[in-house]
Amino acid sequence: MNLNIITDGVVIFVIAAFLIFLEAIKDLLSIFKKGIFIDQRTILMTKTNKELKAMLVGVEKISKWNKKQLVNLILDS
Repeated sequence: MNLNIITDGVVIFVIAAFLIFLEAIKDLLSIFKKGIFIDQRTILMTKTNKELKAMLVGVEKISKWNKKQLVNLILDS
C-alpha cells in the first residue's frame, strides 16, 4: 500500500475526531446558558397564559386560573 493513502486516512480521521470533540465541548458549555442551572419558574413566567394552558392539556377547570397558579401546577406535575 501507498504510505500517502494511509496518512491521508489518518489525517482525515483526526480532523473529524477533533471537530466532534469541539462540538461536544460546546454542547457541554451551553448547559450553563440554557440548561439545568436556569430556574424553570422564570422561564415559565415569560410564557403567555395560552402557552401555559397548552402545556396542561387534559387538566380540567383551569380556564380562570392566573399565570402564577398555572406555573405552580406545571412545576408540581
